[in-house]
Amino acid sequence: MSKETNMKIPAPPPTRKKKVKSKRLYFTQVHEDAIVAYVKTESARERTILYRDFIGPAFNEMVDKIVFTYKFTSLPNIESLRDECKIWLVTILEKFDPSKGHKAFSYCSVITKNWFIHKVRKTNQSSKREVQIDDLPKNIDMSKVVVENEYHSKREEYE
Repeated sequence: MSKETNMKIPAPPPTRKKKVKSKRLYFTQVHEDAIVAYVKTESARERTILYRDFIGPAFNEMVDKIVFTYKFTSLPNIESLRDECKIWLVTILEKFDPSKGHKAFSYCSVITKNWFIHKVRKTNQSSKREVQIDDLPKNIDMSKVVVENEYHSKREEYE
């Protein structure tokens, strides 16, 4: 004898729909066209308008994203380096040739990344060359560390 149960089967929990992230593009075809127009024009007024309205904000976003993506944030004076990089991008922008089939975004992003890599290498090399006076062994005679200029000694003797 089987006994049927009148149990209600609970409904499955409501499924959450995945929220699709909308990518906020900071370098669009509009920016690409602005860079091409910037390269083609000789008018300083037009270049200023193109840079102020289109290119400058895109460069700001691109440099920030590259700095954080490749973890260049450890560089000293990163804020001033970001500004220097943007200046470098503007000076090198005239060398961009759209007829070669390359995109302005890839051109500028590669230049930015390489610029920061150069700064990292330069910082690492200079830090290796520097020797702090506190790091020197205590048994070194300080008179051997100090360099005297012979000119001053001879001048004192002469006078």
